[in-house]
Amino acid sequence: MKTFYKTRTLVMNIKRQFFAEILAQPRRKDIEYRDMGTYWETRLENAGKPPFNLHLRNGYNPPIPEAIIRVIKVVRSKKDKQIKLYLGKVLSVKHWDRKKERPTR
Repeated sequence: MKTFYKTRTLVMNIKRQFFAEILAQPRRKDIEYRDMGTYWETRLENAGKPPFNLHLRNGYNPPIPEAIIRVIKVVRSKKDKQIKLYLGKVLSVKHWDRKKERPTR
């Protein structure tokens, strides 16, 4: 693996549908949403100000589809009670076929 981990990284699990939409070519999803609360606020505080890396994982049993994506902006919407992570460049992808939009086995 490349040296992406030298940059601050936030790790999160994500459902397959959203994982596929983020990694689709062309991308169908540019923003990842999380409910506003102390759990995610603390994790974002530890990741620091953007830009930082977002390590997305889909599943628990190896081989797990994974991707590292640059977060370029974070917006907190008190009205919607959501945190919006604006996604930038896809830095790496493991165990996922981006053309077929499914795991590699």
